Amino acid sequence: MSELDLKLFKAVEIADGARVKPLLAAAQKMSCDYSFANLYSWGEIYDLRWNLHRERLMVYSGKDDFLLMPVGPAFSVGEMVEISDRLIRQGRSGNFVLVDAEYVERNESLHNYFTAEVDRDNADYVYATQALVELKGRKLHKKKNLLSQFLRNNPDYVCERMSARHARECFVLAEKWCEVKNCEKLGFTHESSALKRAMEKFNELELDGLIIRKSGAVIAFSIFDRQNGNTASVHFEKYDGEIKGSAQAINWETARYLSPTYEYINREQDLGIEGLRRAKESYCPAFTVKTYILRRKA
Repeated sequence: MSELDLKLFKAVEIADGARVKPLLAAAQKMSCDYSFANLYSWGEIYDLRWNLHRERLMVYSGKDDFLLMPVGPAFSVGEMVEISDRLIRQGRSGNFVLVDAEYVERNESLHNYFTAEVDRDNADYVYATQALVELKGRKLHKKKNLLSQFLRNNPDYVCERMSARHARECFVLAEKWCEVKNCEKLGFTHESSALKRAMEKFNELELDGLIIRKSGAVIAFSIFDRQNGNTASVHFEKYDGEIKGSAQAINWETARYLSPTYEYINREQDLGIEGLRRAKESYCPAFTVKTYILRRKA
């Protein structure tokens, strides 16, 4: 195996999409971390760097000192250990994150070298798109009721497609959302920076999105793109908390817009934030994406 040297890894730049996107598309990953839009938008915050190694895409987080599960044909356990050893020799942890549950369960010998921990905080919430459109059943009754109130109280609202020219209006709403939600307390302090990077390169990242307006003002928006062949990922979603039902309205409009194309919507992770976890669970996900952290044993 050729040497794996972190000094040869590079920061994620827009131009890298030409090489990285085809590898992600071929892998059909469900986890939102394997979206080029996310790798770029959050790249500075998590100090993400990438390289190719034996035809696999390798992504390393300098902030968290984790190597994401390589993208491409699965490495053997021996190769994983060898990669880990090389990272350790470079002063790093040698740990992996976002390791597929199926890979861990199929390779029992991994446990000779790594401690495998279910990574609940980074489990993506995936919803059946049509279920988010219909909002049927007792568990979703409250969502449907709030949506009905919004539709009844705001008959003149307008929903339109987002473009890069809407960036300033969306930032204003995001800042208002942050003030109301107390972002610092919730651990969302970096999201505005990621949103800014995404909006600055909206077209280059091939992002799509929706805006809801009331009396001309933006009161909710969502930004999303293709995750894989049957799934879209919603990367950002904000709403005016002073307008009842606006959160449910942008969720519903997004699902309606995506439903002809995508069977599922990935609404990403809760990062261990209790309020976010309750909100994501309240929409009754079809499933969550179970992954593991592999930590090297001493």
